[in-house]
Amino acid sequence: MKTTFTYDHYADYAELTARLVYFSEHYPDFACLRSLGKTPEGRDLWAMEVTDLSCGDFDEKPAQHIDGNTHAGEVTGSMAALHQLDVLLTGHAEPQIAKLLRAYTFTFIPRISPDGAEVYLKTPQLLRSVNRVSGKEQSGVVRQDLDQDGVIRWMRIPDETGAWAADEEEPRLLRRRRPDEMDGVFYTVMPEGMLRGEKGEILKAAPAQWGLDFNRNYPCWWKPQQPGAGNYPLDNPETRAVADFLIAHHNIGVMVTHHTSGGMILNPPGPFSEAEQDPLDRKIYHAIGALATEEMGYPLLNLYDGFHCTETDYAAGAGDDWAYLNRGIFAVTAELWDLQSRAGISVEDQLDPDLSEAQQLQQQKLTLAWIDAHCPQAWKPWTPLKHPQLGEVEIGGLDYKFTIQNCPPAYLREECEKATRFALRQVCLLPRLAILRFEAQPLGHDFVKVTAEIVNRGYLPTWISRQRQAMKLAEPIQITLEGAKIVQGQARSEMEALEGYGQDQTELSFSSVYGQTAALRKKIEWIVRAPAGTTVRLNVRCAQAGQASACCVID
Repeated sequence: MKTTFTYDHYADYAELTARLVYFSEHYPDFACLRSLGKTPEGRDLWAMEVTDLSCGDFDEKPAQHIDGNTHAGEVTGSMAALHQLDVLLTGHAEPQIAKLLRAYTFTFIPRISPDGAEVYLKTPQLLRSVNRVSGKEQSGVVRQDLDQDGVIRWMRIPDETGAWAADEEEPRLLRRRRPDEMDGVFYTVMPEGMLRGEKGEILKAAPAQWGLDFNRNYPCWWKPQQPGAGNYPLDNPETRAVADFLIAHHNIGVMVTHHTSGGMILNPPGPFSEAEQDPLDRKIYHAIGALATEEMGYPLLNLYDGFHCTETDYAAGAGDDWAYLNRGIFAVTAELWDLQSRAGISVEDQLDPDLSEAQQLQQQKLTLAWIDAHCPQAWKPWTPLKHPQLGEVEIGGLDYKFTIQNCPPAYLREECEKATRFALRQVCLLPRLAILRFEAQPLGHDFVKVTAEIVNRGYLPTWISRQRQAMKLAEPIQITLEGAKIVQGQARSEMEALEGYGQDQTELSFSSVYGQTAALRKKIEWIVRAPAGTTVRLNVRCAQAGQASACCVID
């Protein structure tokens, strides 16, 4: 895929901003950059809209929304969003991309948490969404880069009562001490860091300093007791800005929110089983998932069913759930990058809740073998260190941030290209209004019958989803006839909806064809009075499906 910039490293806020400014300045006929507001640390929350403005404004076409970095550490997602934007603008003259830009609008919020991502990229720290303290400070081992190598790893402490031992087959890894194991070297295991508070009989890892989770802060089945949920829905300026943006853009019908990792595509609903979902919406989600699997090799998993949730144990307040359940947008979460699958561990095995400790250790061995072969620098051997509080310890293990959570930089472009290929297929599902036929038939004495045939050329219906209908957010098709005195019919009228070809119900077998076609088109007639040579103009518009216009001259 042709791009302007390279995708072999992770862009910080300054570089991300510079790329967006570059695109807005070099492609003013296609792109508009604006800030959705400032973060508490003064960074802009950037949004960019992209389309071919020579054939319609941003709000005049059906739209796809792309975002990334809901979670501070999932920086692969922001790079995937930048990559798709780059491909569209750099390749705007290529026939296939030009066709997409004429038909659709693309909206991007590449980095929802710029404050958090800066901490993640420029310090050894891990954090969920943003570096704002949530909850009270608790005691324990606080994560810290003691050996100053830029990574916070594992710390093993020799302890005759420890519950861990080096694995015999792969001594770099630790296994659980066996129930009858009396002799040997044993360890207590903690994250690399310093002890806060008194050293007591129990040593524990301190909870995360920054626990806010933007993906639990949306007003969809929000639960205040859920970790990271915030004080109330949308109490973070970043999530409020995203919600306001999506609400303001009625033309957004499909959406990809980029996260990491795991190599899967997740589809709402998250608070309940998809068996309870409207069958048509479920069918459409499965069609989107099939595209993702073809382009990325990632399976589609329902957020509730795929993660073995219960009525009380599910992820509440998620952004993709809010987009679908409250706005009727077909939103999916792309969990980019999956080292474990590359190591031979299937997604199903990764998510198996009944894995034994031996099976978990075997997965670690496969993962480490892949790392040895492809990015050996990510693993640090166990190295002695004199801890000022705990005495002699050893530091070692994996650079989790850029092996498991995000892909090693050498694999970044490949991951971005997969995500872009999928997104550029997903957008093609959107409904597209068109005027198939518009003609005038003289009836004599300046009376004329004007006939129009309006069609939806997209896979999705003009109402987008049953969920959007249920939320009463689907807007009708507006029809306007101008240029002549109307004798019969209306100058302004509404058409409730047109189905997409995805709703066709015909079935085909060797023995028969049965079922019925979808209602993709509708014919409308007017009687007008106008002399020969008069030009009559027809405009049709739908917030979710774009607009079209046509003219005819009365003979």
